[in-house]
Amino acid sequence: MGHWDVMLLITTSRVLEFAGILLLIVFVFNKVKTKYIFINAGIVLSSIMISLSGFLFKEYFYYIAVGDFLLTLVLLLGLTVYVFTHPEKTKEFVPPEDSRCPVCNVLITNDEQICTLRVGNYTYFFDSCDHLIKLFKDLDFFIEKGSILKGKFKDIYVKTKDTDRWKKLENAKIVLEGDTYYAYENPPADKELLNTKELMDKVNQLTDSDRA
Repeated sequence: MGHWDVMLLITTSRVLEFAGILLLIVFVFNKVKTKYIFINAGIVLSSIMISLSGFLFKEYFYYIAVGDFLLTLVLLLGLTVYVFTHPEKTKEFVPPEDSRCPVCNVLITNDEQICTLRVGNYTYFFDSCDHLIKLFKDLDFFIEKGSILKGKFKDIYVKTKDTDRWKKLENAKIVLEGDTYYAYENPPADKELLNTKELMDKVNQLTDSDRA
């Protein structure tokens, strides 16, 4: 094992650890759940500790360094893929203390039925799926009223009534019970489903025309 091989291995390991630190910052700004931030930090710290142990066992330094690099790379890649492909499980859906529903202007005090959507860099919280859907159905009114900003709607999540889990709107089943809309993962068989794709196509057409 030559001198340059060792230097290259050390450099790539440090670059990977630095990438892990940057990823941690990205997680924080994207409001990823704390446990995933700690997992990320644990992977980076473990990599540093394993690297340092290589200096204590110099005869095995190369093997320790290669194993550390490969293990850290696999763990960071796996964590990154999981976090960004399962946002409904990994994001923190906690409204600010002064958060109010854009539809009814009521202060949000619990997360039993809350929903979210993002316009630009701003995240709106709704106190119920019903109010989220009603905003979509009368979007012109709420935009003119100033209840919500004009722009492309992103990251729309609802909390399901039957499983109490977060789902992207397109992956949830929305049903009308009486005069109230609810999100389900497994809706009652006798309930008619709202065509959310058709609804969002109309919403997107409206927001696209606003930006044109």
